[in-house]
Parts: sequence; C-alpha cells; structure tokens
Amino acid sequence: MNANQKPNRYQNTSHQTLKLQAGQTNDTSAHDLSMNKNLLSPSGLEMPATDSIQTLGAFDWKHTINETYFDLEVSFRQPNKFSGFLQHAKLLEIGVSHYHANTVHYNRGRQSSGYIDDSILITFPMTGDVRFTQKGRQLTSKPGQFFIELSSLPYEFYHLHEASLYVIKVPLVLLTPQMGTIERQFARSLTVDEGAGRLLVFQIGQILALIHNNQLGDLEIKILEQQLLNLIVLTLSAPKEVMMSCSSSIQSVHLKRIENYVYLHLENSALTPAMVAAACHISARYLHKLFSELPYTFSDWVKELRLKQANHILKSKSYVTIDEVAHRVGYTDQGYFSRIYKQHFGYSPRDTPSTG
Repeated sequence: MNANQKPNRYQNTSHQTLKLQAGQTNDTSAHDLSMNKNLLSPSGLEMPATDSIQTLGAFDWKHTINETYFDLEVSFRQPNKFSGFLQHAKLLEIGVSHYHANTVHYNRGRQSSGYIDDSILITFPMTGDVRFTQKGRQLTSKPGQFFIELSSLPYEFYHLHEASLYVIKVPLVLLTPQMGTIERQFARSLTVDEGAGRLLVFQIGQILALIHNNQLGDLEIKILEQQLLNLIVLTLSAPKEVMMSCSSSIQSVHLKRIENYVYLHLENSALTPAMVAAACHISARYLHKLFSELPYTFSDWVKELRLKQANHILKSKSYVTIDEVAHRVGYTDQGYFSRIYKQHFGYSPRDTPSTG
C-alpha cells in the first residue's frame, strides 16, 4: 500500500488490530531501546509498555514510514546500526502512532497536482529533540511541545539522537474550522499545555493500549475517534502561543473577511489582490503580508477555492453544462478549466463522482 491509498479497514491490519510494524524478527527489550514501561514523559504521562515490540532495521524502516505517514525519502547516518520501532493504530480516518528510533533524516518532495492524501501530521516529541523545516520555517521541538506538518508542501525532518514521538495523522477534511490556525501555525513549535494538549497526549497512549489489548467493535472505534478528534480540535483552537498573540486575532478577522468576499464573488474571473483588498478596507500590501504567513499565495488560494467550489457543484449535479460550472467559479475558458480541474483532482469535470 502506498501513502495515497485508503486502507481497507476490514483487512488484517484494520482499525481493530494494533499494527506492530515489524520487518526483522529480533525481539528487543525495552531496556535495549532505552525505553521501558516505567519511563515517564515530560508531561508526567506514562509511556506505553514496549517489552514485546520488535525492532526494524534501515531497509524495513523506510517501507514502514512511507506506509504509515507520507511518501518520504529516508536516510541514515549509520544504516547498519539503525534500529527503531513503530506502534500504529488506525481508527476510522485518524491514525495514531508511537515512534521510537535513533538518528534518521526524512525529506518530503513536492507533490504532484493530483495528490489526494491531504492530511496533517501532529507530532509530539516525548524524548529527544526534533528538527523540522517547511516553507522557510525552521524549528526545534522538544518534549512538552508539538508541531504541525502539512502533507501538501515539501519538508525536512530529522533528529540527531534517539527520539521517541507520538504522531497523529488527520485528514484535513475533519479540521475545516481549524484551517486558519493550521495555516498560521504549521511548522511552529507550540506548547502542550496542562489543558486539552496534555489530555490529547494521554489519549494517544490510551488508544494504542486499548487497541493492542482488546478487540474493539465499530461503535467503540467510532467513539474513540470522536473523543480524539474533539481533543485535537480543542488543542488546535487555542494553543498558548496563539491566545497570547493579539495580532493573530486581528489577522484572523481580516482573513475571514477576505475569504467571505472572495467566496461571494467567485464568478468574477478578474479577482485581483488590489480589488479584494479595497473591498475589505485594507491595502494590497497588507493583504500580501497576511498571505505570506500562509502555505500559499493569494492567487494559489483563489484557484484552490474556485476548484473546490466547482467540485462541489459537479458532485451535487446542480448544473446543466460544464461550461456553466466553469463560469460560475470564474473561468471563461472551459478547456483551460477542464485541464486544471483534472490536474488537481485526478479526474475530469465530466467524470466527477456524484454525491447524490
């Protein structure tokens, strides 16, 4: 399975079974990995037991990482001395994992326009420091902190020493109300507070233990995922760094006003930064400054909004012709619209699956 395929939840590696990723067969004790069931995280939460987990060598690690997270280039300082383990549990849509490895380096390249795994990773270092770079932002994240990785942009991720992490993979479609925070705070080191963030870390460990030790039914899995999603939303809605920033609140208001105006005028093919800025009573320079903090330019964002609205119209079958759909979202050239639509979604406007 590659990173773009959706797992069949009724396979042997479904959400009902904890995937203890193993390529080699040498049992490794918790002591050998400098981890044990009594090890406490910096937040005071107990790490899950690792006594029976098998370790992976460099070759199997590459496959496991790409299957669990995204397509990544994986390199090692000393491949013959590398060892790591990964516990992974897939719920309905969200995946959680406990990662432990010595020195390793990851690179994610630019994705094609038809890339469909639009997700984020939320990474919590439990032991060791992690370095991360995405769109010019660089950070070092330590235990007691977390950071957001976007799947759609290239990035570099590495740790120079042994590190243990909790990682959550969440489809962005589940986090639509939090997109403003995600777009401003990706690739920034945020604090795990004593509120929702700390409970979220605790919940990850609980989920891994529950699925490892019990055969859970669909309803139980659904409840677990909803509880986890609620904690993710609370954690992303008010990280301490955002709440302490007055300017972030002001920027959010301006961005929301820009979004509302553009959405209401998508049929206008001549939407420009100057036009939108004037309508929102800000300068074009300030508009560009707002978007400089986001993972895309104003033009890329408008294009994304047009295509997503077109996709919504086509799926609902609330149109007569493809040309009509193109004009409703601001494209006067149907041929050009069809080309960029297929590049983005992987199928033509006419082949868009219906939701009706």
